[in-house]
Amino acid sequence: MPLEAVPVTPELEAYLESLLVPRDPVLAGLEQEAEESGVPIVGPQVGNLLFLLTALQRPRLILELGCATGYSAIWLARGAAEARLVTTELDRRRAERARRGFREAGLSDRIELVEGDALDYLAASRDRYDLIFNDLLNSLRDEKDVERAFELSLEHLGPGGLLVADNALRRGEVLEPASQGGRNVVRYNQLVAAEERLRGLILPLRDGVSVARLEP
Repeated sequence: MPLEAVPVTPELEAYLESLLVPRDPVLAGLEQEAEESGVPIVGPQVGNLLFLLTALQRPRLILELGCATGYSAIWLARGAAEARLVTTELDRRRAERARRGFREAGLSDRIELVEGDALDYLAASRDRYDLIFNDLLNSLRDEKDVERAFELSLEHLGPGGLLVADNALRRGEVLEPASQGGRNVVRYNQLVAAEERLRGLILPLRDGVSVARLEP
């Protein structure tokens, strides 16, 4: 008989986090600030996943759509020690906090933070990226924006590149999407699954992480 999936209870979540390598003061400080202010970050489990993905893939150019305070960008850049990373952020105060974190982490020379709309930046970009991390699923306005983000990402992803997105399970709302945000996530997952050039899956880690590879 196949084994049943183990439900991720808060107790199991705490156990999983207890096994992670302790974060340095830069990441620990961002985690504490996020808890106090409510600014969303991917958290240490997903952060470690991003680190491992970039360490294994060894990308040269990474794009992050949605920076917030810079937490995930630090994980991505540290995993890909020779990569250049471009990240975007609309909120000026969050962008300033991210830049300070990049300086403290010694990554200012490899991370370029662009203030402005992420999709407008991607539409105007002439680069091909080895990894695109979409951290906007919870903030895109509607399904048209989701489709635009997906199509632009595919257009700018190089062969063998990784397309990664956080919040791919929307706290379980993907089963019965009761909000526009839930419908947006469902639409994104449909697009990834239907695209023949992509091979991927959703990892039920924290709020769900979609990882897909563009076949060469």
